[in-house]
Amino acid sequence: MHLHHVDSAPVAPARPDSNGLSLISGFDALYPDIEHWFASKVAPGLSDGSRRLLIERDLDSVRGFAILKKEAHERKICTLWVRPDQRRRGVGQRLIDESIAWLECEKPMLTVPEEAILDFWGLLTRNGFELRQRAVNYYRLGRCEYVFNGRLPGPLDGAIMQ
Repeated sequence: MHLHHVDSAPVAPARPDSNGLSLISGFDALYPDIEHWFASKVAPGLSDGSRRLLIERDLDSVRGFAILKKEAHERKICTLWVRPDQRRRGVGQRLIDESIAWLECEKPMLTVPEEAILDFWGLLTRNGFELRQRAVNYYRLGRCEYVFNGRLPGPLDGAIMQ
């Protein structure tokens, strides 16, 4: 198993998915416009150093990944995902540890959709994450986003991710 990071959008041809776009395919059910968000926010941030993509892999597949945001006013784990068959094996903990180290922040913000809150609850509470907000209708109408270690800004106009 290997944990590595991507600091810029260009990647070695041997790992065509390392720029992350293929990692987020399928997340649009939880986060509409996620591909637009990745292209407009994450990819430029990987180039300017304000974002980082952590990927834990075994020989042929991704076990888990995290997308991080490090700006003067915000330290956030934007995305944290662990492949279902790798959960409860330390992958999420390693990603949290590495995220906290890179973000230089003991309690970075993290949001979790209502569909995944039970999957995340143990990992987050074990790591001292504190639920600070329940944001209803923030990313999706009629759905709740649980916000740990921070608060989301006012309501969004449409489905625009940060």
